[in-house]
Amino acid sequence: MKRRILIYACFIGVLVGCTVPSTYEPAERGAAPVLIGTSAVPSMHEEKASIPTSLSDGPGIAALINKHYNEDSTYCTQYGTGITRGHYFCTGVLLRTTDDGAFNPWESSAIALQLRATSYSWIRHDLKTATFYKRAGFILLSPADVLGGAVPGISYPKYSGSGNTLVTCVYPFDAWTTRTMNRNYFGCDFEATGLGHPNHAYPWGSCDDKLGYSTAAQWNQHFQSVGQVSYQQCSWNADNMLGWHNAIASHNAFTGQSSWNEVMLANGGPADSPSYNEAMRMWVVAFFYDVAKAGSLSDAQSFQRKMAATGKRVPILGISFSAAAANRFQFNSADQVVYP
Repeated sequence: MKRRILIYACFIGVLVGCTVPSTYEPAERGAAPVLIGTSAVPSMHEEKASIPTSLSDGPGIAALINKHYNEDSTYCTQYGTGITRGHYFCTGVLLRTTDDGAFNPWESSAIALQLRATSYSWIRHDLKTATFYKRAGFILLSPADVLGGAVPGISYPKYSGSGNTLVTCVYPFDAWTTRTMNRNYFGCDFEATGLGHPNHAYPWGSCDDKLGYSTAAQWNQHFQSVGQVSYQQCSWNADNMLGWHNAIASHNAFTGQSSWNEVMLANGGPADSPSYNEAMRMWVVAFFYDVAKAGSLSDAQSFQRKMAATGKRVPILGISFSAAAANRFQFNSADQVVYP
C-alpha cells in the first residue's frame, strides 16, 4: 500500500514542517561543483530518521536495512526547497557489489573514474530482484537517515552549491554503462554521446530530460523498439519520483529479463578520486554477501578487515533471496571477523 512519507527537517535543533510537491520538474543547471565529504547540516529526514541505532549494533543495522527494504514509500521531498528526491533518498537499499582484490571495495575503479560515474544497484521488496552482478559488496545508508542521524558517524558525499547527492540516474536494468566508455551525463546518456557532465552537479535522465518520457509505457515501448538490448535502454533522472515508479514497473514487466537495475553515482573523475573515495568510505553502513553463492562470505570478511584497518568497523549482513522479505538481510555474529 502506498503511503506518504512524513519528512521533517532539523536546523540548529528547531523542528519545522515539510512539503510534498505533486509534479516533477527537470533538474536545473548549475556551475561546476566542488565535492565535499560530509553532510553536517540536516535539511530533512524521514520518519524521525527511522530507528536510531549505532554501527556497533549489528542486529540494529540489519533491522534498519530490512525496514527500508520492506517500505512502500513513494515520496522523498527536500524540506524548504520543495525539491523532489528519488526513492533512493528515503526508501529501499542502495548498494554496490564488487570483487575482493588489491583495492578497497568502496573505491571507484579506473574505468569508472574515466566515465566519472560508478555503478550501483537499488533494491526493494516490490522490485523483482533475485541476484546481483557480484557475490558480495557494501550498503550505503539512505541520505534521509544520514541527515536524521539514524546511525551516528555516517555521512554522505554531496556537491556544494546544489546540495545534491551524487546519485544521477536509474536504469531499470543493468545498462552496461562501461561497455564503450562513451556516455555523456555521468553515464546516464546513450552510447556514442561522449564523456562529460554538462549539467554538473544535477541529476539527469535520458528518458525524461532528453526524450521527454513520463510513463512506464513509453519506456517499455522504447525498450521493445531496440530489441530489449540492455545497453540501449534510457535512464530516468534520479530525482524524478515518477521515474522511479516507472523504473520499478518496467523492471517487473519484462519477466524475460533477470538482471538487477543500475543506479549511477557521479565520482568526480581521477582528479577528485582521493576525496571521493574517502567520502564513500564514510557513507558505508554495512557489508553484505549473497548466502547462495560460494565464496561470498570470504569476500565480505575481507572487506570488513579492510574497513577496520581504516579505523571504522561495520557489520557484515547476509542476504537471502529465498528468505521472507521481512528478514531479507540477516546479521550473524559468526560471520564477523573484526566487529564490533
